[in-house]
Amino acid sequence: MAKELDSDLFVWGRPVSLGNFNLLSIGILFTTFFITIFLKVTLCSDVQCSPVPWYYPWILAVPQLLLLGLVLSFSGLGYKGMKSFFTMPNNQRWVSASLLTVVLSVGAIFIYSLVVYKMDVTYLMPPQITKGILGEGSFVIVNLFAIAIWVPLMEELFFRGLLLSVWVTYYGEIKSILLASLIFMLVHSHPGLYVPVFISSVLISALFIKTGTIWAPFLSHSAQNLLVAVVAASA
Repeated sequence: MAKELDSDLFVWGRPVSLGNFNLLSIGILFTTFFITIFLKVTLCSDVQCSPVPWYYPWILAVPQLLLLGLVLSFSGLGYKGMKSFFTMPNNQRWVSASLLTVVLSVGAIFIYSLVVYKMDVTYLMPPQITKGILGEGSFVIVNLFAIAIWVPLMEELFFRGLLLSVWVTYYGEIKSILLASLIFMLVHSHPGLYVPVFISSVLISALFIKTGTIWAPFLSHSAQNLLVAVVAASA
């Protein structure tokens, strides 16, 4: 059963209801999403959205500072702040659990793509990542950092570290996992990503609850992003 609504959430030290917590969190998230889309549309060089060398993906990571600001501003029930996120677990099995989640996520993407291909539903196929995703020269390092470190960390701090941590206390584990995964899915704007991203988010959310450390979902998310980027750049 979900807990009764109490004044046990705080933003900048002031109590806030669960409803206002949800409105503020989702509002900041979709503000970040729309800023990202605006930058993507503004900076794309053609209809295929081929990036100029300095553009993608590091510039798309900048709006995620809004998510970090929100994470830093909250405290309260189910959420103990940044310090608890970076406490390393004593049991090292979280590493193998994280890597298993990567394997399961990649397997789900493969099966989904195969089914969609057999059904000949083109618009539901996962989008092909451009070969130039890492850019050129020194921007390769910058973009790798954005893809494998910055974006996974910001998203995991927000979705698992903040939203999921708070919602589990009120809504229970299953409902919270599904709700967080649905929202995570919606901010990936291509229809071909909805099902794979949702499945991956469910797995990563369960991993976070099981291990109790933000490092586990971060490692899984980071490995998946890095794998996609390296495969695309090597194609």
